[in-house]
Amino acid sequence: MLTLIEAKAPGADLRSHVTQVLGYAFHDGVDICVLTTGLEWWLFLPREKNEPMERRFAVLDLLNDSVERLAEDLRAFLHKVKLVSGEAENKAKQVLIANREAAKLRREIPAIWNRMLEQPDEELVELIGSRVYEKLNLRPDKGQIVAALRGKPIPPELDPAPAGAAKKPKVPSSRDETANKPKRSPRQSAKPVAIMLWGVRYPVAKHKDVLGRVVDCLHERHEHDNFDRILELRGRKKPYAALTSDGMRAHHRISTSRYFVDGHGNAEALRRRAELFLATFGYDKSDLEVLFE
Repeated sequence: MLTLIEAKAPGADLRSHVTQVLGYAFHDGVDICVLTTGLEWWLFLPREKNEPMERRFAVLDLLNDSVERLAEDLRAFLHKVKLVSGEAENKAKQVLIANREAAKLRREIPAIWNRMLEQPDEELVELIGSRVYEKLNLRPDKGQIVAALRGKPIPPELDPAPAGAAKKPKVPSSRDETANKPKRSPRQSAKPVAIMLWGVRYPVAKHKDVLGRVVDCLHERHEHDNFDRILELRGRKKPYAALTSDGMRAHHRISTSRYFVDGHGNAEALRRRAELFLATFGYDKSDLEVLFE
């Protein structure tokens, strides 16, 4: 048997009859079966292995669907020639697969987005930051972007201390065994909070951002000034910039450009890399100052 059509009274709850009808159809070796009230038609592939309602591949509503769509679907799935040739069943399977994929996307995309809101990745933060800069000529820091993504009030940029305020010096205790040890360089131990570049302050959250801010500003100034020269800068093993992020353990995309820079390295290495980019465009390393906590 190629098809089975089970008709119920208008207004009947078709869902309560699905399992029974699929059982009949499966037992008789039916390719496609239909459960209908006359006004609503549910089309199933009874030999599929999923739960009963997951075998439904089409719903036809005679009151609301267009005549063209109804005619097209009835010809595609219930025309005798197409049933005999197997074309109807093959197309029904394609539709069912597409429906399952769409349902999976409807479930998973919101879940993925919610996880990204909780723990935004660097590419998302950088993309939003570049869009904000294009629109407002302001560069938000990561904390401000994350707050916006989560629908929370956007905090102001926080300075490490009020302007002009002097930090109270720490008086070492006689019991402090580390008092006489040499201090580590702030570049090695402290967290950067901002950079001063050409007299303008830009907030940063980590050492990678120092390099990112520098190359973003250089691109803003020199986008049309043979900016490809950055592709010639390289370390001992690989280039510092490329047209793809492949092979970079950490990377920064320069603004909205096609360029990526390698952001992997310790604080001092990233600082030297930023100074090298500046020198490439004729600037002195003194134009850059990193501010720490």
